[in-house]
Amino acid sequence: MSACEIHIRNRVLLKAGCFILAGIAFIGTGPEAKAVDLVNRDRKPYDVVVNRADGSSETISVKAGQKVDNICTDCVILVGNSSVETRGRATVKIEGGEVSIASQR
Repeated sequence: MSACEIHIRNRVLLKAGCFILAGIAFIGTGPEAKAVDLVNRDRKPYDVVVNRADGSSETISVKAGQKVDNICTDCVILVGNSSVETRGRATVKIEGGEVSIASQR
């Protein structure tokens, strides 16, 4: 194999490696890519408790018709006497005073 052929082969391998690394970086985007959204479909506001997998807990007020993006990535969401465990890319809804999973994305 000549020096020119070796140089060309190395350039091709370098470019392929760069594309692979770029693809991995794109796929491994942050938590917002796998976040849970919450939407209140009722006509009244609710206090929502979000218990995250890391042990933290937060109470947020959600207005009527409001959508809250990226509420968590792995958590239990409580509204009144109802709760739902969710993770990844999902939409959780409040409807009729109860919380449930509306869709998985």
